[in-house]
This record gives sequence, C-alpha cells and structure tokens, in this order.
Amino acid sequence: MKEAEESGFTVLENKNIGRNLATFRKLRDKKALEVAEYLGVKEATYTKYERGESKITIELIQKVAEFLKVDPLQIVSAHPGHVIEHLTSSNVAIQTNSTFQTYSEKQQDMMLQLISEVLELNKALKKVLEGKK
Repeated sequence: MKEAEESGFTVLENKNIGRNLATFRKLRDKKALEVAEYLGVKEATYTKYERGESKITIELIQKVAEFLKVDPLQIVSAHPGHVIEHLTSSNVAIQTNSTFQTYSEKQQDMMLQLISEVLELNKALKKVLEGKK
C-alpha cells in the first residue's frame, strides 16, 4: 500500500481498475488462470491485481487488454457498475472478432500516452491535496 501511495496511484483507482480487469475477463468468459498464464505469472499474483492489492502498471493493462481483446482505455476509464453500458453503447469497448482491430497502433500509442499523462496528473493532484492538510 505504501508503494502505491508513493507512486501517486491511489488504492481506490487500483481497486477500480482491478474490478474492471475482473469484469472484462468474466465478460470474455476467461478464467483468471488463463490471463495469468498469458502474462507469465501465477494465478494468485494475477488475482491480487483484480482485487487491487498489487500495483497495476500501464504495461499490465496493455497486456491484459491484448489478451481479452479490449480497448485498454476502457479498462482504465470504465466506472464500476457502468461497464455493461460501455459495452452496449460503444463498438470499441470489446472486439467481437479477434482479427478485427478497432484502433491503429498509432492510436494505441496515443492512448497509452494519455494514460501516462493522467497518472502524472494524479500524482500532481495528490501532492497539492497533501499540501492542504
């Protein structure tokens, strides 16, 4: 928990993203073990990500999104309880055909850059809020 706080990546966000990982995995009818094997980690290690107990990195999000054929931005931005809405109202939330790509490599790079910038903004906001205490 201390490591997460030092990185500026709050536990709440970690838990939300973890829940999204679990939700998208279940929607894809995949077992945690399958995702863990794809990532090259133990199932227990992966399930800690889903529970928000381990720090979730951009690289992890990207790899899970690739395996589940989900837009990585959806994993980061979907709000708990609204994932189904995202899936039914957006044709880019989950790909239905594994050979069809809804975004280009350039767009993916831009999304990852955006995620990085959001994380940096989160760090800056945390510093400002800590300064007011």
